[in-house]
Amino acid sequence: MSDETESPLMIEAPETAHNAHAHGTGHRWFDIVMAVAILLVSAGSLFVSLHTGQTMEALVKENERLVRAQSTPILQFDSGNVTDSGERALEFTITNVGTGPARVMWTKLESGGKTYGELSEFVNDTGTGQITYTTTPINQSVLSQGEVRRILKWSYPASKDGQKRWETIDRIRFDARVQACYCSVFNECWLSNMAADLPQPVKNCAKAEPVGAH
Repeated sequence: MSDETESPLMIEAPETAHNAHAHGTGHRWFDIVMAVAILLVSAGSLFVSLHTGQTMEALVKENERLVRAQSTPILQFDSGNVTDSGERALEFTITNVGTGPARVMWTKLESGGKTYGELSEFVNDTGTGQITYTTTPINQSVLSQGEVRRILKWSYPASKDGQKRWETIDRIRFDARVQACYCSVFNECWLSNMAADLPQPVKNCAKAEPVGAH
């Protein structure tokens, strides 16, 4: 029986090659050119991204502007003393000639140094005696696009007193000043004298002063 002890078998592993330039090609100028190219591509991508973002933001704002422009009401006041059918009658109308519904918050009529919040007050203040006319409320109501609201119709009366008052209004209606404050569906509000002048934008109608007030 042998006393010798067998030695473990040792296997030598092959050496692993190490690249002295793990992050490069070994060609200095080529590596510099590649780095610059990558930097330029990254900068170009960043510029395109920023430009695209600005373009999209501009498109969104333009779209909002177009939507609001298509939803901007404009009120116009008219009066006459003969109807379309040829009847002799006083007619006062308010028309929404804009491109969206108008929420009329309040209207005022100024004549002879007095201000009237309702058209009936103006008519009744022209004299005494019983008269017959029709009015349609306009305050706190909505006028759709293109709607014509007849707020007063007063046919020529038979009585002498009524004729006098009718003719008074027919004469002074040209000097009467009608103003309104109204808002769009976007809650944008305007003050208007309902004539050729452009409406004046206001924050809201609750605190809005009449046009021309100081």
